[in-house]
Amino acid sequence: HLSLFSELGFAGGKSKSLYGKEGHLGLTLIKFANNPSGLKEAERLAEFFERQDHGRVGWSRAQATHNLDPDTNPMLVETDSRGEKKRILYGCLAISSDLDELDSDSRKRATVKSIKEFDPSD
Repeated sequence: HLSLFSELGFAGGKSKSLYGKEGHLGLTLIKFANNPSGLKEAERLAEFFERQDHGRVGWSRAQATHNLDPDTNPMLVETDSRGEKKRILYGCLAISSDLDELDSDSRKRATVKSIKEFDPSD
């Protein structure tokens, strides 16, 4: 996943695929540095997805279809001009309620901070 994000012009993150009892959850956690520049890069990535309507609201719409099969849901896969299927990615900045989606190891290592803690103007 990181090579794809690098191709899109995003750098500095570390990725971790998330697994549950049933296997891969279809989610990847991208962690950025715990500093203002890391937050800025994470915000840029979230804004990139929002501009495509592939942010938190877009993901909620995709989930509402109750068809999370990437081979058949047009909100999760698109076919290019050569007939090849390509997954549609969604992304957003995590909020505290998103911790429930993480595996136990990631949840133990996670900390929740207010964006104001990174704001140098305060």
